[in-house]
Amino acid sequence: MLKVLMEFRKGILFVRLYGKLDDTTLDIFENDVKEVIIQSGIRYVVLNTYNLESISNEGIKQIKRLRRILKKTDGEFFLFGGEIKELKSLVNLENELKVFERVVI
Repeated sequence: MLKVLMEFRKGILFVRLYGKLDDTTLDIFENDVKEVIIQSGIRYVVLNTYNLESISNEGIKQIKRLRRILKKTDGEFFLFGGEIKELKSLVNLENELKVFERVVI
């Protein structure tokens, strides 16, 4: 099961993931997160994976795809959490609020 909470604040979309991001929940991530970002033209996204219990290889690929999409549209992707070893190399925030120091809107 995957639970997604989203909050839009000061031009930045905060996405918090809870549970498991695997083959059975990828469609939730695709429809609830990726499509919203693409359709809304959101440029700054903070993905919080701190409360993910597990992630599949396909889940990691989806996060990397989202990061590439944002880069192509001159956006920025930030990742907080990384308790899961496969995500540690992608983490670029110490905590969610640090994004306000790095983004000037």
